[in-house]
Amino acid sequence: MNKYKIGSGFSPFTPCSERFVAEGYRKSLSLKEQIKLAGQVKGLKGIALDYPYQFSKNDIPSIKSLCGKQGQKICTVEAGIYPDRKWKQGSISSPDPGIRREAVALCMETLDTAAIAGAESVLLWPGQDGFDYPFQADYKKAWTFLIEGIREIAQHRTDIRIGIEYKPKEPRTNLFIRNAGILLHVLEKIKMDNVGGVVDFGHSLVAGENPAEAAVLLAREGKLFEVHLNDNYRDYDHDLIVGTVSFWETLEFFYWLDSCGYDGWYLMDVFPYREEGIKALQRSVNNTITFIEIARELRKSGMKKCLENRDVIASCSILWEKFFPG
Repeated sequence: MNKYKIGSGFSPFTPCSERFVAEGYRKSLSLKEQIKLAGQVKGLKGIALDYPYQFSKNDIPSIKSLCGKQGQKICTVEAGIYPDRKWKQGSISSPDPGIRREAVALCMETLDTAAIAGAESVLLWPGQDGFDYPFQADYKKAWTFLIEGIREIAQHRTDIRIGIEYKPKEPRTNLFIRNAGILLHVLEKIKMDNVGGVVDFGHSLVAGENPAEAAVLLAREGKLFEVHLNDNYRDYDHDLIVGTVSFWETLEFFYWLDSCGYDGWYLMDVFPYREEGIKALQRSVNNTITFIEIARELRKSGMKKCLENRDVIASCSILWEKFFPG
């Protein structure tokens, strides 16, 4: 079970707070306790951490030591440009020049931290950069700030890859980078080898996309740096256990990841509010491994010819024989 690059953030080991139960559904744990719990999840090889809200640079040696003992590593470090009230009007695109500088500086510091931690990439999610109302944002200036800010961040360290994650809404009602098409526009404007994209399966569903197609669009440009796995009902980013709702879409997503030669990290991004965290994460990891292996089997089954001919009857026959033989 350890041959795939499967990682996770630590939301399953947090209280999983939400606006109705602000204190969350379970007790808080220290980062050390969370890392130890992650070590109990079979098949989990990487952890994703948020800087600076989860750890400091001084914590890196102890984190790396503990992860190493568990056969894990820090695979991704996320820049914390969203979980603070100071970012309420945006981070990289904020109308306040002081806030913009602070956001850019934090992202640069995150790149340096990722290098020290031995992480393969930095995750950049401008979750507060967007708008809630008509006539609220100066789109021309906001997009100029966003493009120029990300380019400046990327130029700070070209040896660290930056994966930009898109999402249509939440916490803002409209995020600027809200679908795969807009993300590709951003990447084209920035034109830097170390800047690419992240497809979060659930975000793509909520954006009204086909996640498999979104992944292919980024992969065609050599810009698919990372994928996040979860599930939802297309109405909200529920971050449910992988493959539990959108089974066929999830399978197709893995089929095309394999077809595109994707070799990056599969990061679990699930929020088990009412389920036991470690069990929910283990189930997501197990499901992910199963999807990867079935997708590879499908590529040997004649599915490619079905898709080339757009013969859904033939592809259905292959799928149903696979899952419901006879």
